[in-house]
Formats: sequence, C-alpha cells, structure tokens
Amino acid sequence: MLQIKNISKKYTTGDFVQNALNNVSLNFRDNEFVAILGPSGSGKTTLLNIVGGLDRYDTGDLIINGISTKKYKDKDWDSYRNHTIGFVFQSYNLIPHQSILSNVELALTISGISKKERKERAKQALTDVGLGEQIHKRPNQLSGGQMQRVAIARALVNNPDILLADEPTGALDSDTSVQVMELLKEVAKDKLVIMVTHNPELANLYANRIVRVKDGHILDDSNPFELNDKKIAPPEHKNMGKSSMSFLTSLALSFNNLKTKKG
Repeated sequence: MLQIKNISKKYTTGDFVQNALNNVSLNFRDNEFVAILGPSGSGKTTLLNIVGGLDRYDTGDLIINGISTKKYKDKDWDSYRNHTIGFVFQSYNLIPHQSILSNVELALTISGISKKERKERAKQALTDVGLGEQIHKRPNQLSGGQMQRVAIARALVNNPDILLADEPTGALDSDTSVQVMELLKEVAKDKLVIMVTHNPELANLYANRIVRVKDGHILDDSNPFELNDKKIAPPEHKNMGKSSMSFLTSLALSFNNLKTKKG
C-alpha cells in the first residue's frame, strides 16, 4: 500500500519560487489503475517523480507498505527504486545497440540475480507482453508499440509493487495506444499502476480511478481510498534490499558495450 502524506515540493530559480505540490495527500490500493490528469505545470509529473524516488519532497512523507522514506538517503532511494518501482517512459529509453532481451535483462543486474535466472526471467517478461519470438531483435527493428512493450517488460521483470507510466502512449498512434493501454490494464489486476497522461479519453476508458491535479493541488479523486490511521501501525525506517551490481557483472557489461561499438 502506498501513502502520500502532506507532501509539498518547491522549485527555486533565483528569486522565483514555484510550488509544484502543496500539501498533497493520497492513498493508493495495492492493485488499481490510477490516471493522473492535469494541464502542463499542474504538478502531476512532479508527483510521479516523487513516488518513483526520482525527485525528493520537501515536507511530508511517502510510505510504502508501512515503511517511511522520510529519512531516506541516496542508497535507500536506490534500493527503493530497484525493488519497489517499475518505470515506463514516453521515449522508451532502450539501449539501441543491445537486443531487447539484453535491455530487459539489464533491469535485473543490480539485484544479485544469477545470469541464468536473469535470462529466463527476461524471456518470460517479453513473452508476457507478446514479444517472446523476437527476443534477439534490436530496438530499431521494432515498431513504436513494440518498443513500448519492451519498456513495460523491463519495468515488470523485477516484479515491482508499483508501475509508473509517464505519458506511455504520447508517441504512439491510436491503434497502438489501445494495445499498450490494454496491457497496462491487465498489469493493474495484480499491481498498482499510476499513469500520467494528457489524454482524458484513454483515462476514462481504461483507468478505474482518475485524480485531477492543478497548481499543485488535488482537485478531484473519482475513487478515493480512505484509511483509518488509528488502525495502522506507525511507519518504520527500513532499507528495501540490495541495490548495487557485482564487480564482475559491471565488468561484463562494460566489455559488451565496448565490443558492440568496436567499429
């Protein structure tokens, strides 16, 4: 269960101060499809980045499964992202000179998993998104929709609790967008999926909860999740697991990178 409690975030540029989030509180169920809607500059991407540990909040607390992140340091955030969060971005962020199997496998390299298991789990993740027969292709041999499915497989291969999607259909045509949204809807049966989008039609069609944001405030929540704080144990500070790759894995990845670019 994810809780956002009274979180505020400001950005300061010279004398200008922008309140990106202002005392925002939200509770999320373990499995639901939440769409965050709002105009540019409303704070929705900042909210997503804070949930993903890519940005730090100024005040408040982010609580995941009873663990508080208020006192987290860099290594704790690394562990949080590695074990709890899966990311899907609009621009795919795939490594072009590696196969899609290697791209998905890469998400497991800092989890202490053996090479054999990494490959098996990456193959299964690609099979789950309908790309099991194309594992040796490179990203430039795939369509936009297929590349986004690779990105979803990479996000899911570590079995995260939360999948974050930042405009996942922004670079796709209508038909391909529907395929990606159907896949995210399926994922939301077992996980929490939080998606930022400018497309209210897709949000209304696929999400079972829509949160509207403007000027750093929550304007509306179509399906709020209320908690009784008196029945919940106080959050504790705790690291979530291993978050660094071994020296041999790092060396092998570096060698492979040099080898593919030797020309």
